[in-house]
Amino acid sequence: MKSIFFMLFGALAGSFIALQNTLNSSLGKKTGYFGSVLLLTIISTITLIIIISISPKTATLKNAPGLSQWYLYLGGILGVLILAIPIFILPKIGVSATLSSMIFGQIILALILDHFGFMGNPTITIDLKKILGAFLLLISIFLINSK
Repeated sequence: MKSIFFMLFGALAGSFIALQNTLNSSLGKKTGYFGSVLLLTIISTITLIIIISISPKTATLKNAPGLSQWYLYLGGILGVLILAIPIFILPKIGVSATLSSMIFGQIILALILDHFGFMGNPTITIDLKKILGAFLLLISIFLINSK
């Protein structure tokens, strides 16, 4: 029961992504692709500062890794790309095609990362069932986006 709740919570977050990408793309039409990413990052930073000031135990920045673990900061660069790419492609292919292609990319890389236990996460081997699931997801993407 608990896992169903968390999966529904995840589905809610996924629905927010659809709305977020639509709003971000509309902003990008007015401010340019990277102009919108900059504005969104500033708004995100302000929001985080407010949240952390209300609940300071949610951020322990004194434990931030040093330069020897520079790769841990690549998420910031990926965050810019995750914001910018949908802003660019959504007006060209629509919300469902944008998000379904993003989800497919997420699933494929997630399967690979799980298989190798990347960054100390649990190792979950790719098996035929998972490959079939990814293939069925790909088929569903084509069906969802067919005209």
